[in-house]
Amino acid sequence: MEEHVEWFHFTLCRDQSVGPIELRRIWMEASGTTNISVGRDYRAMLGKRAVVYSLRASPRLANLHAIEARLRFLLASARLNSVLTVVTH
Repeated sequence: MEEHVEWFHFTLCRDQSVGPIELRRIWMEASGTTNISVGRDYRAMLGKRAVVYSLRASPRLANLHAIEARLRFLLASARLNSVLTVVTH
């Protein structure tokens, strides 16, 4: 299996979180593949420690614009107020 690369990362409002099972479900539906992984990290942002969720998949993931649109829709549908960032390669 090829190594996954990070395609997106996002943060949520301070009072929100998402578990790995739900996050995997959202990411699989958005990406259209089961060959994915998710992560949760703490990173320094604006001088504060913030939870950052990462979404990883094959470096050959196609149609990134459509995936991003589905991902934004699915996060909003799950009532997760997120700030989504596309990771450029």
